[in-house]
Amino acid sequence: MVRLQKVLLNGAFQDGRKLFTSYHTKTKRRNQRKDQFKALYRRLQVKKVIRKNYLYDKTLSRAGVGPAPFGASAAAAASARRKYVKSYEHNNQTISLLTEITFYGCEKQTRSCIGQVHNGRPFYRYLGRNTPPCCMEKLKAVFRHVVDEFENVGIRYWLDNRALRDAIELKGLAPDAYEIDLSFNGDDVQRSVALRKAQTRPYTDEAGFHWLKATDGHYFRVQFSKVNTIAVNLLPFDLSSGELVRPSGFYGWKARKFSVEFLHPMSTVLFLGKPIMCPNNVIEYLEVKKVK
Repeated sequence: MVRLQKVLLNGAFQDGRKLFTSYHTKTKRRNQRKDQFKALYRRLQVKKVIRKNYLYDKTLSRAGVGPAPFGASAAAAASARRKYVKSYEHNNQTISLLTEITFYGCEKQTRSCIGQVHNGRPFYRYLGRNTPPCCMEKLKAVFRHVVDEFENVGIRYWLDNRALRDAIELKGLAPDAYEIDLSFNGDDVQRSVALRKAQTRPYTDEAGFHWLKATDGHYFRVQFSKVNTIAVNLLPFDLSSGELVRPSGFYGWKARKFSVEFLHPMSTVLFLGKPIMCPNNVIEYLEVKKVK
């Protein structure tokens, strides 16, 4: 500390060399920041990020449209104009609100965030949490894919069990939903190429969805992928008796008999923004199936 010297310079400091000026360095920095935020969100268990920004025209500030405030510099005037354009309206024109949604949870090549299910409840329900939004979006994607397949080949299906209850009460999925049940006429299995192939071995279709026959009964499951096991259950029923609809080879609380009158005629319910086939007199049907 005794030998410490202080040197004062009369000249001003010059601007240093600008960083990230080339397209390559800008892209590399942008990708690094994305990877850093992605790792941060996953470490904090953030599954969904929503960004909202107003779309504005930067050329207005460059062109110098409008008079600058008295005594203000050109840069300050341009900044003021940019802030003004970000509002809802500018020059009698409505500014568009852009919404960007990014998921940081499970993916097609990773395992789902749902994890183990005990007594019909995923582990996160015991922690007071709902289904992660990434899993919810993938469950909806599987459901839409299966419904499109059934309607294209003419399979007679109906929404069933808890998903049907949610459709009546919420017109969508409950926050804690982790699967969807679709029942169908067992005689229509041969109409679908995917179901025919899934009878003998698991089959992955062109869209990447994984069709397989369940090991705990003669029903089918359609997963988001071979690795990601978020799935829609396909429950076959036998309608040949004429009076009762019987489960075709699967067991448990979902395999309850009910009158064929619930299916003649069929009705529709709005579910996930689309009319879906369902039994008539839904409230009584759910009471017969003992769906709570």
